[in-house]
Amino acid sequence: MGAARSGFGDPTVSWSILLHADLASQPDPASVRRGLDEVCARFPHLGPTPDVAEAESLDDLRHQFAETLYLPDDPLVRAAVGPQELLIAAHHGACDGLGLLALLGAALDIPVASGAVGVADRPAEESFLRSAARRVTEALLHPPARVEPSGRGQRPGELLLTRHEPRIRAGTSKITAAAARAVTAWNERHDAGTARLVAAVGVSRRGGDDIAPRDESAFLRLPLESTDREQIGRALAEQAPEPRFPDSPGLLTTLGTRLLGNRLGSSFLVSNLGPVSTSDLVRRLAFRPAASGRSAVAFGAVTVADTTTITMRARARDFDTEAAGTLLADLVNELRGD
Repeated sequence: MGAARSGFGDPTVSWSILLHADLASQPDPASVRRGLDEVCARFPHLGPTPDVAEAESLDDLRHQFAETLYLPDDPLVRAAVGPQELLIAAHHGACDGLGLLALLGAALDIPVASGAVGVADRPAEESFLRSAARRVTEALLHPPARVEPSGRGQRPGELLLTRHEPRIRAGTSKITAAAARAVTAWNERHDAGTARLVAAVGVSRRGGDDIAPRDESAFLRLPLESTDREQIGRALAEQAPEPRFPDSPGLLTTLGTRLLGNRLGSSFLVSNLGPVSTSDLVRRLAFRPAASGRSAVAFGAVTVADTTTITMRARARDFDTEAAGTLLADLVNELRGD
């Protein structure tokens, strides 16, 4: 289980991914724990069964689950229930976005599937060491453009913003293009450049009909020469995944990640769980992928029934809530106009 906690690069990032479900009725904490106990027994890499917290509001727990590092003896899954709500988090080394859907199904004893299409066994084109050397050179000489911060404060923690919208037909290429246009316009308004805009796109190697609490994620890194959706779609279809970060990265890799953290990575990350089919018990879902790297800005998307939910996750030291809300609204407007 230690590898799951340390095998994703930046050790200052929690690597906690979250799924928040709005429900038609109040979930029973004991039933949720039984469901998670069964799935943790079948998939021991998830670690021990977590306690299920209860609260009248999940706002504080959402931030706690997102920001708290997973220590060596901690469960790799976190869960909480509120009035007609269920919050599930997991370390990304144990579970990917589709895996969170599996945990949701287990916790509520309901069927869950997604229309997401995976990249199967598409291979990486280079070794981790070669990729790491290339990324260090890039970080030193020509780092990717960042999403320009709206402030330079020292506030701790993360901003977790949510927009519930009438259903949008939004595939990953469309969301990535919308994010690229929104970030480009944002940076231009803040007198910052986008000469080397780089999108990170989180995908799964399996499709949404194979729901299990595992991490089979892949990471596509796209230098964006255009914000055109069709061109981005072709790039996504052809891009080789980045090599997987080793379970034991070594001292030099860890030290380099710490020293160059503000110059490594991408301009932003996009991860889309696609259209999700499940029980009528689930009214809406909100998915929050992990945010790391140069900007530490991540956009998540998921559609349930007639609602598409877009989220933004960012460092609170870089944005105030109003500014982050403006950027998220810009992305949604770009989606609507595409």
